[in-house]
Amino acid sequence: MSMEYYPLEQGFAYGEEGKMPLARITLRKLNESTYAIDHTYVSPQLRGQGIAKQLVLLAAEKARKEGFTIAPLCSYARKAMEEDPSLRDLIEP
Repeated sequence: MSMEYYPLEQGFAYGEEGKMPLARITLRKLNESTYAIDHTYVSPQLRGQGIAKQLVLLAAEKARKEGFTIAPLCSYARKAMEEDPSLRDLIEP
């Protein structure tokens, strides 16, 4: 079983592509320059392994490449972004 991170139409996921994701982050366009992170989920058996943080980093990388900021509506994503100095500049003021 090959577990990997992969893009979804609205965000990113972790698991076996083509099967129900074991973890995911939802990213949607709020406007022409801002993405919203609505939700971060990691299945209970995978929690504590840094998977949610990696999903936040993938969302941040996409936003940075496209010149977007992020409105972290999900409490986990907000905390992760505020605690990581390399991500703070992406947080929508």
